Amino acid sequence: MVPVTDFNLIGKIFFAPNTSDNELIGKAKLKLKENGIGEDLIEINYNVQELDEGDLYISYDPPDLIIRKVYAKTPSGFIKMKSIKTVKLG
Repeated sequence: MVPVTDFNLIGKIFFAPNTSDNELIGKAKLKLKENGIGEDLIEINYNVQELDEGDLYISYDPPDLIIRKVYAKTPSGFIKMKSIKTVKLG
């Protein structure tokens, strides 16, 4: 996998934790910070339609965080993403 810091992170970063567990969300944000994504840049948001090419979408797939980069958005609004990194939460 490619290090997250190898990508230009000037776009949006959406985190879809799929949980309301604030402790888990805090732990996830700390892990993301350790991997080069500033906590202040992360927005809790599940609406992938708001993403544009170059943005990051992070989901929680227990026990991992999956970081995906949007590489295309079709005129019809279809979002294409590629997994760029898996971060272990444990």
